[in-house]
Amino acid sequence: PPETTKSCKDTNCSQLCVRAGECTCHEGFQLRRDGVTCEDVNECQTGSHNCSSEYVCVNTEGSFYCRFSCRPGFTLTDEVTCKDIDECEFGIHNYGTRCEDVDECQTSEKCGGHVCVNLEGLFRCECRTGFMFNTISKLCSTGFKLTRDGRDCEDIDECEDKPCSQECTNVYGSYQCYCHHGYQLSDNDGITCEDINECALPGVCSHNCINTPGGFNCTCPPGGYTLSPDGRTCQDVDECAAGTHTCSASEICFNLQGEHRCFNFECPTNFRRATSGSTGNSSAVLRCVKSCHLLDLECSHNPTHIITFTVISLQTLQHLKGPEVIALLRTATAVKPANLPDKPDVNFEILDSDEQNSFDVIKDSRDGLIVGLICQVKPILGPKELMLKVVIKYVQLGAVYQQNIMNIHILVL
Repeated sequence: PPETTKSCKDTNCSQLCVRAGECTCHEGFQLRRDGVTCEDVNECQTGSHNCSSEYVCVNTEGSFYCRFSCRPGFTLTDEVTCKDIDECEFGIHNYGTRCEDVDECQTSEKCGGHVCVNLEGLFRCECRTGFMFNTISKLCSTGFKLTRDGRDCEDIDECEDKPCSQECTNVYGSYQCYCHHGYQLSDNDGITCEDINECALPGVCSHNCINTPGGFNCTCPPGGYTLSPDGRTCQDVDECAAGTHTCSASEICFNLQGEHRCFNFECPTNFRRATSGSTGNSSAVLRCVKSCHLLDLECSHNPTHIITFTVISLQTLQHLKGPEVIALLRTATAVKPANLPDKPDVNFEILDSDEQNSFDVIKDSRDGLIVGLICQVKPILGPKELMLKVVIKYVQLGAVYQQNIMNIHILVL
């Protein structure tokens, strides 16, 4: 500190005296021209303050302080918050009698080539597609890159780097991965294609399914089946119709699902084979007609003219709601009118059946002709083989003048 000498007692220094009565001032003050009076130094005017551009220098006695500055049209409400001044309310405007908003977006380039949105009393900048706000430099958002001149953002073709495991399609600002048929996009990363196990889906193949990368193959049981043109369904091979069966010339071939059976039917005495055949979908048939020797009266008087052997297959039925027609016996006899009792008639009768009497025959008509409906009336559990014998009697005036016998070999599967 300055030392006060005895000579200072004779001075009128307003603040400090040093050496031989010389006056001086405290920091923040300066000596006037009279050499004794100290006055305040205005640091805000001399530029000797250290306030930044966002603050305003405020001078005080012997010092100064920095205050946060608001732009024109706003006032400071606390140390850092600016509030809009309603010049119209306080009558301090210079635009006649009414205040109008200034559209800053029309008067100057406020947003550096981007989108300017005018608001009441101010404006807002919005970035063009591909840009994001950055206070230092232009920065492109994900999926875009700066053009060579650095003034704009352009789309990046990510597909050039082959990010997808199979197919890639570039889209604006991004990309999309796609998979080949039989593959699906992974839920984990969205870029990897995973094989679809079609065999895990219900009903893909009628028999066996083998999964392959990007596809699948259906196979059928060996022998008796072939794969249909749709590549999924196994269809039965009719060995009887195709001539690939193993039956001998004297046997009749009967086709079943996936296989076939050979039956050896023989015509009884006094009957000869008339026709025989094999059908893959319904029945195998052997027809025997009466052939009597000359002067064989017993044979001649036998009313049986035709004996037929056939085979049909039935599926196991555990529950039967009502009679189920399994065969139709046709005749050439017209339905007998009630007022003409002497007209020919036809009756049907079961001669031989299973122990449970699972079948019945019902007389009916089709197109004006008498028919017999052979029906299953009770459930049958397979696999089982049954023999059913049905007689067709042609009657006139109460007497049987002809009858035919139908022998049915039934396969319950």
